[in-house]
Amino acid sequence: MPARFVVIDPPLGEGEVRFLAAFAADAAVRRVWPGQPRRCCPWRPSEDGRFLLLVDELADQPDDADAVASWLRFLSREFLAPSTETSLDAALTAGLRGGHRVRGEVVVGGRRVTIDVGRVTIEDLEPAAADGRDAVVVDLDTRRAQAAPPAAQTER
Repeated sequence: MPARFVVIDPPLGEGEVRFLAAFAADAAVRRVWPGQPRRCCPWRPSEDGRFLLLVDELADQPDDADAVASWLRFLSREFLAPSTETSLDAALTAGLRGGHRVRGEVVVGGRRVTIDVGRVTIEDLEPAAADGRDAVVVDLDTRRAQAAPPAAQTER
């Protein structure tokens, strides 16, 4: 089974773990923050602060990859490695130090969500073929010959 976590370096401190854990969908009391993607965060920090763990119940359908990526982007840009002065001020005010690098990938419903140096991407792992085949080989010479207009007839 693919990894269900991404790595945080340097690890979060104890207060940072508590702060981010309050966003998790399985938290007793959930934190709400302006600009967050939605109420149910599919990520939870590990107790030692070295990983963001994916909550399986919220990440098993193809559509869930978008929420997983949105939350990963939000947590990274707002708290782990603030990307604006406003985000940095809010993080520092909340007792977070920032400066964390988050790296890794998770597979959610046939889609790969990757984070590296603050950039989050989503990639479909199983491209849909219209007719169910993986690939179609087309002989271009034959196709061109079939599509070419008939030769003009000359009058004699």
